[in-house]
Amino acid sequence: MTSRALAKGRAALLFQLGLAILLVQVLSPDREVHALQFYFFFEIPYSEGGTAGEYFTGSPRYKLYDCRICHVGAPREIRVRLWTEPADIFRSGYEPGQTYRVHLELAEELRKPERKFFSTNNFCIEVLDGSGQNAGTPDLGFPWNPLSQLFDPVVLSPDGTTVLSGIFNQDLLFSWLWTAPEAGTGEVIFYGGFVDGNGDLKSFGDDVAIIRQKAIEQQ
Repeated sequence: MTSRALAKGRAALLFQLGLAILLVQVLSPDREVHALQFYFFFEIPYSEGGTAGEYFTGSPRYKLYDCRICHVGAPREIRVRLWTEPADIFRSGYEPGQTYRVHLELAEELRKPERKFFSTNNFCIEVLDGSGQNAGTPDLGFPWNPLSQLFDPVVLSPDGTTVLSGIFNQDLLFSWLWTAPEAGTGEVIFYGGFVDGNGDLKSFGDDVAIIRQKAIEQQ
């Protein structure tokens, strides 16, 4: 990546963080713990109501903490489906080095607000191996432009390990690419959570589905 591209990326992130902090101040002036409605809320310091770059996918990286650490009282009524193409690795296992398209779908939106200006259905997913290290490589599947990232259906975390939903989408189905790790990695686990939010940016009244699906390595 060129220095110019890096500069644009830093400028975009600063803009997004600034927007996030502004939204926190306007929509949650009392700074109570709020729902992480937008992906860049995760980058906000704890003192401002964010999680300082921690995504709480439910994996060992986050001490098994998941979305429910913020979205408290979720009844867990929603259903989600996670699968891959051209072959479903959760049924047949993954081929080392093979690239798959991953699909994540919310079966039914139970908490759709009356007026919806931004996405209220959000998720974060990462893949770890048996030692707790990131396994494989996620990719958005389309060219990344930091200045238009706000409008992308899915985004990558700054460290490139976690896939998150974008902001201005009305989707119930999300897709991205994942390239399986090298031979000998063994079993991998997709950790994550899906939030069906009511759109008020608060921590109550949302529902959560916890994702933990294993894929073995083909022999």
